[in-house]
Amino acid sequence: MNKKLFLGMFAAAGMLFATSCSNDELDVVQSGNEAQVTFSLAAEGGIATRAISDGTGAKKLVYAVYNASGELIETIANTDVNGQIVDNSAFDNGLTENVTITLAKGQQYTVAFWAQNPNCTAYTTTDLKNVTIDYAGLNNDETRDAFFKAETFTVTGNTEIDVVLKRPFAQINVGVYQTDWDAAKASGIEIEKSKVTIENAATSINLLTGEVGGEQTVEYGFDIIPAQFATPETLDVDLDKDGTKENYVYLSMSYILANDETTGYAKTALEDLDFTFAPISGNNINFSEGLNAVPVQRNWRTNIIGKILTGDVTFNITIDPIYDGEYNNGEAQPVNINGVYYATIQDAVNNVNDGDVIKVATGTYTEVVKVASGKNFTLEAAGPNVVIAALDHQSNGTPSTVKVKGITFDNSITLAGWFTGTAQNIAPCVGAWGGNLTFEDCTFIVAGTSGRETGVMTWWTTENNVMSLSFNNCTFEGENDHANARAMQIYGYVNMEVSNCTFNTNKDYTLKYVANEGNIATFSNNIVNNSENFVELGSSVYPGSNYTANIINNTLGNGVNTHIIANNENQNVNLNGNVSVIAEGVVKDANGNYIASSNEGITNAISDGATTINLIQGNYVIPSSAQGKTLTIIGTGTPEDVKVAVTKVGSGGENCDYGLDGSTVTFESITITTNSSTYIGYARCNGTYKNCVINGTYTLYGDSKFERCTFNVSGDVYNIWTWGAKNMEFDRCTFNSDGKALLLYQEGTNTVNLTVKSCIFNDNGGLTSKKAAIEIGDAPYGATPTYNVTVSGTTVNGYEINNEGFNTGTTLWGNKNSMPAERLNVTIDGVNVY
Repeated sequence: MNKKLFLGMFAAAGMLFATSCSNDELDVVQSGNEAQVTFSLAAEGGIATRAISDGTGAKKLVYAVYNASGELIETIANTDVNGQIVDNSAFDNGLTENVTITLAKGQQYTVAFWAQNPNCTAYTTTDLKNVTIDYAGLNNDETRDAFFKAETFTVTGNTEIDVVLKRPFAQINVGVYQTDWDAAKASGIEIEKSKVTIENAATSINLLTGEVGGEQTVEYGFDIIPAQFATPETLDVDLDKDGTKENYVYLSMSYILANDETTGYAKTALEDLDFTFAPISGNNINFSEGLNAVPVQRNWRTNIIGKILTGDVTFNITIDPIYDGEYNNGEAQPVNINGVYYATIQDAVNNVNDGDVIKVATGTYTEVVKVASGKNFTLEAAGPNVVIAALDHQSNGTPSTVKVKGITFDNSITLAGWFTGTAQNIAPCVGAWGGNLTFEDCTFIVAGTSGRETGVMTWWTTENNVMSLSFNNCTFEGENDHANARAMQIYGYVNMEVSNCTFNTNKDYTLKYVANEGNIATFSNNIVNNSENFVELGSSVYPGSNYTANIINNTLGNGVNTHIIANNENQNVNLNGNVSVIAEGVVKDANGNYIASSNEGITNAISDGATTINLIQGNYVIPSSAQGKTLTIIGTGTPEDVKVAVTKVGSGGENCDYGLDGSTVTFESITITTNSSTYIGYARCNGTYKNCVINGTYTLYGDSKFERCTFNVSGDVYNIWTWGAKNMEFDRCTFNSDGKALLLYQEGTNTVNLTVKSCIFNDNGGLTSKKAAIEIGDAPYGATPTYNVTVSGTTVNGYEINNEGFNTGTTLWGNKNSMPAERLNVTIDGVNVY
């Protein structure tokens, strides 16, 4: 099932449940500037014959948004007193729902989701970091079924993210053979109700981390067994492993939080279980013999099946196919295809059909999984921490198509070498001769020891057996500080794409690519650390010829080169948009442009000698390292993307920000924000502002020029105080205020020049005092400044003729202190009016 998260003007919409109990997924959609994430949820691929545990009762949806520090954001629209959004009638159209949230772009968030039956009162969800369970109640209560997921992401633009929503619970079931039921019934015993006592259940769960807490003995009271429901249920389990589920009489169903004392995902064992079955008439039947060390696990369904009602007590323990795995007589069956379980991944691969998805439960598998014979399937992690030794693809002229999702490959657990490439009997994480392999959200851990230096290796096939490789959002690590490990060695007729991956291996190169006529490899949007060269092209020992490598938009760690030609094989190399990390928070692109992503990055760029600094989307405060510098600070082109807060930085008087004290700075496409307090602005800063937005009162302390800027304030405050500036120019700017916009004022005897060209002043109303758009105030304490004001081509919407001081008769400018004409010169559209 697919759940998609599109990043953009953050519309969070909907949730997706599978009607089978196993893999319930979540769709999310995001796009835009601030960011709208849409979570679209709908059901698909369920078990049509099931009514119990089908997820259809989960109509109550609770979700909340947390920042990168795990703190609840309580200001999201439509949240309740707990900072959550709660919908008690979600999924009215079946199993489909859309909801919308708006968030800031460029920030990391975690959205926690919880879905349950609205009639269930067993869960307290007012704090999703501490959802508590009330176990008081009856057995066989399907309304206790619930689902959760916490998804962490950074809103960067239009992006799709797959999310899986699953149960936090283990489900424990009891069933008997039909012959056992019939024999008991023939003797006058027909079971009507059941109850259970379960020790050591957890009582709370943190949805952000999955961790559980607390401990309690659970006693679910007598209630009707599933086999006696109005629509009778059967317990369907493939106990004999023949690929077909057998039907057993369903006597008991219970949900608990498995208490594994770790993250909540690991297997644990229940030491004491006690079931009691009550017949319509006759004495109760107790079942507890042999029920010790019963395995349970989150989103696994433990089935206890046997001859319980008559004669000797015999039982088998399994995990139902609709969950992540099963146990048969205590033996794990952790791999499933459409509800049929296998003991090993290889068993599943051997039995897979085209289009099937093999789901592997949490655990470590020392298998080298071999794929051959033209198969077409997906290999997918059904839970966290699924670790496999290796994947081996041998096409033998019939290449397979395999998609791998969420798996960790670790070649240090491989028992022996198995692949022939640059040498015999080596042990990569993935080895292939031909085929079409795709890896998403996978991790490759490379041992870096002899024969285990490489994560992925391919070898030469015939020209008509071209191989396709794709890696997206994968991570390549090396053991022991990544030393002696490389990510890939790709030889052969191979086309490949590697995108959004992180490489930390530390051998001489990260990956080698040697291909042949017409083959193309594209490496884009990756993060590369540690190695000397990202891509090594060519081999004198195993040469190729006439292939293309596109290396674009990658972020290279300090000292990492984009590529090296190890052997000239007429390669075509295209480089574009790659950047190198200079220091924490700052990179440099191929054209020498500095790009900072944090305040520390600004400091590090300045330390490296940068005079022009580009800022990526985010929030910044200019650090004091910028004092006394000549700088150009450039945003993304959209002012709303980059916000610079003017605050109290450095030491000095008044309410100034001393981060740019004594500096000459050009701001381009930046939003500057202030708290509109008195004197707030950059001390002794000469500034040029191009295509900027200034939110809040901004006080000038040096010569300033504004081109195509927008000023926004609300309340009884000005957009601009000129204060310490002697020369100011506003060209094609827009001022939005509640009734006063620009105050020309200086204490001292200086000559001050103000030029306003082709500007628009908009009065939103709300002030009781009467102010013109441009107010001119004389200096106090006997000081005698001279003001030269030149205005042309300017539009005034609203404002008032100031009734204080000299009456200018216009809403454009006011002389509130009646400055004399010998110290005030005002020219409007070429005419000297004062």
